[in-house]
Amino acid sequence: MDVFSFGVVLLELLSGKEAVDDEGRALWTSVGGILEGNEERKVKRMKEWMDVVFLQDTCSMESLISVMDIAIACVHRDPSKRPSMVDIVYALCKSDDLFFDISEDGLDPQVNAR
Repeated sequence: MDVFSFGVVLLELLSGKEAVDDEGRALWTSVGGILEGNEERKVKRMKEWMDVVFLQDTCSMESLISVMDIAIACVHRDPSKRPSMVDIVYALCKSDDLFFDISEDGLDPQVNAR
């Protein structure tokens, strides 16, 4: 259940929307076909679905799609097909845009740092 909840939080962050809207529709039910098709279609659907703040940010679309893929896997209907938290952490760490350097001042984003 924690993996499912984590996936919902990722979807909320990516979309800028609540987990359940005012009409009672669950956010995770709207993500089924977003990452289907070729790269161009994926990018188009992601841009339409995600929070516009990401369009103004320096995150790469590739990284956002990677996080979306993880979120979708976390909310899979079949709990046995959801990734473990270890797999999730590994997948998130593989993204160049998601590395952070912990310094005395707190978390400093290190874009493209490896």
